[in-house]
Amino acid sequence: MGIASLVLGIIGLLVSFTWFADLSLICGIIAIVLGIIALVKKQAKGMAIAGIICATIGVIIVFAQPGVSSDGSKGTGVTSDSGSATQKQVSVSTENVVIEKVGLTKAGDLVLKVTNNNEGAVCLSDITTNFKDANGTFQLTKNANQSFVCIPAKSTTYVYDWGFEEDYSKYPITEFTCTLANISEDFIYNGITLTSNDNGSEIAVTLKNDSGESISDPRALVVYYKGDTIVGVVEAYPGSMDATIANGSESYLNAKYPEDKNYNKVSFDKFEVYYTSASKSR
Repeated sequence: MGIASLVLGIIGLLVSFTWFADLSLICGIIAIVLGIIALVKKQAKGMAIAGIICATIGVIIVFAQPGVSSDGSKGTGVTSDSGSATQKQVSVSTENVVIEKVGLTKAGDLVLKVTNNNEGAVCLSDITTNFKDANGTFQLTKNANQSFVCIPAKSTTYVYDWGFEEDYSKYPITEFTCTLANISEDFIYNGITLTSNDNGSEIAVTLKNDSGESISDPRALVVYYKGDTIVGVVEAYPGSMDATIANGSESYLNAKYPEDKNYNKVSFDKFEVYYTSASKSR
């Protein structure tokens, strides 16, 4: 039991530095229990003590790390560029995230404006739209097409509910909810700058990485307008999904022109580009 306690204690300690906090807690608790039993039975006393110590440290690390509440409504954000030695952690809440319906594209996508009014950056792991009819009766739930959205403090981005097989115009009442992710681990939320141009066949986006980290899988969203009316929304992707963008370097993303439900090109006269997410390279 002393050996088992030591092995599990080491695993729990190592895992405590990763996203798998639940696994670390399970290993730590079991290691502590086995270590105590080994001590009582006077079996492998040194290993049992070492296992208990490693497991205890792992459990402390898990609970000391910034995280989010069990319902994903409250958590910890930062007030400066990720990777900066001067970053400051602050409390953030979904109560300070405002989600608004902007309009339907020609393809039937529902475009949403998401504003982070917190003093710190947030990462949203889920943005849900609940659709109701004119009587207020619930009809449909949809999650935004973007699985993770990173928004700096006091900033705005856009997301959309894919509508190719839906007619969202049937539902006059919409209600929105969102869930916080723990942005302290894998996501880049500050230090990203976007510039863009229409090259005649698509929108070319240049992403400058000044986050202080090497990043991968950057994403942006291009919103297309005809006058003041939204007519399309298209995600912009890098040419190589496996490429790593070093701090201080640039990446190039491209977004196709918008189409309607029949895959016909939709005319537009202006567009806007918004950063949605990127991951730290491992």
